[in-house]
Amino acid sequence: MADQDKPPQRPGTPRFMRWSRDPSRPQRGFNRHMARLIGIPVLAVAGVVLYQGLRDRFFLPECDSSRAMSTLTDVLKQLDIAPLRLAPIKAVSASKTEVVCNAALPLANGETVNVDYSFFWQGDKANMKYSISRKPPEGPAPSPPRAG
Repeated sequence: MADQDKPPQRPGTPRFMRWSRDPSRPQRGFNRHMARLIGIPVLAVAGVVLYQGLRDRFFLPECDSSRAMSTLTDVLKQLDIAPLRLAPIKAVSASKTEVVCNAALPLANGETVNVDYSFFWQGDKANMKYSISRKPPEGPAPSPPRAG
């Protein structure tokens, strides 16, 4: 008789809603899984991009790095020097405060351009200083034509 005194519970009560699933709403677990599936790679890529950007502010470029090569190329363009290739480049010395490099770059006319350059810190910015000298082509000097 005690069971007859209780009103029957409707399906909309919290007890039944907790365990029932509305087919029109996606599952929360699925949303969490998708957020993790997409979020973790996005965070990893953002971390790498952030590290690459911050690395330039904390470390000097190495002699053969793309950053050093582009800076050297810009300097050579300003001086109207067009080497055949940007190699070989040697690291003379490297420390946290200065990186010293040397490059012997061949030109189309047979001359060689010797470039001594270094990267150093000036305040919180990396700067470059360089010196350039030309070396005449190696081999015997051409003899003057004979009159005859």
